[in-house]
Amino acid sequence: MARVLIVGFGNPLRSDDGLGWHVAQELSRTLARDDVQVIATQQLAPELAEVASHAEQVVFVDAAHNGKPGNLTCEPVTPAASSNRFTHELSPGIILALAKELYGRCPAAHLLTITGESFETGETMSASVASTIPALMSRVRSLIDDGSE
Repeated sequence: MARVLIVGFGNPLRSDDGLGWHVAQELSRTLARDDVQVIATQQLAPELAEVASHAEQVVFVDAAHNGKPGNLTCEPVTPAASSNRFTHELSPGIILALAKELYGRCPAAHLLTITGESFETGETMSASVASTIPALMSRVRSLIDDGSE
């Protein structure tokens, strides 16, 4: 199994919401490393807990809905408890909690987000999000290389 798991999630048909999915697709093409696994998905699913449990580190990438469009954040993720674990609204913290509960292992994790501007139907991201993607990719690579933000 890979040392680092990157999970980019979001709907690529909803403009900026597709950020994580698009970033994961790009990393799949450009990041040729045996110790990194990249998953692009439209939403987080309980099945990701098993994959995450094998990694030393997980990097989640998503679009944020609140804040100034184009704002990049990187935050640590810890296991989170929730009564709605098996709905379409799983969070990175729930994935980690499931990994710990079901597989006995919870890796270190970070969530990188860029605040979106448009979540309307469309396949093109807004200029504010698109212009911040290079900084996000750099942050992902930094996390992979040395675990730092």
